[in-house]
Formats: sequence, C-alpha cells, structure tokens
Amino acid sequence: MLRQLQHVGVKKNQKLHNPDSPLLVGDVKGGETVKEVSEPSYIDAQTRLM
Repeated sequence: MLRQLQHVGVKKNQKLHNPDSPLLVGDVKGGETVKEVSEPSYIDAQTRLM
C-alpha cells in the first residue's frame, strides 16, 4: 500500500514540474525571487571507504 501511495505522489509531482521554471516543482509566484548562488561541492573532500 505504501508503495502505491509513493507512486501516486511521484506522478503528482511530475505533473507539477515546469521545464521552463528554475524550480524543480512548481513556478515562481509574484513577489518571489530566485537567486543563483555558487555552492562548493564537499563530495571530493570526503574520505572514501571503497
């Protein structure tokens, strides 16, 4: 049952996706601002176990 609910949630979010929007899901509404920021990756600094 949980798996079915997750599938429904995924389908719902796929319908909300706008490829022309800077957001993953949804759109920017009036008065909202989206700013691009430079965020360094910390993945390279992590110690690998394998």
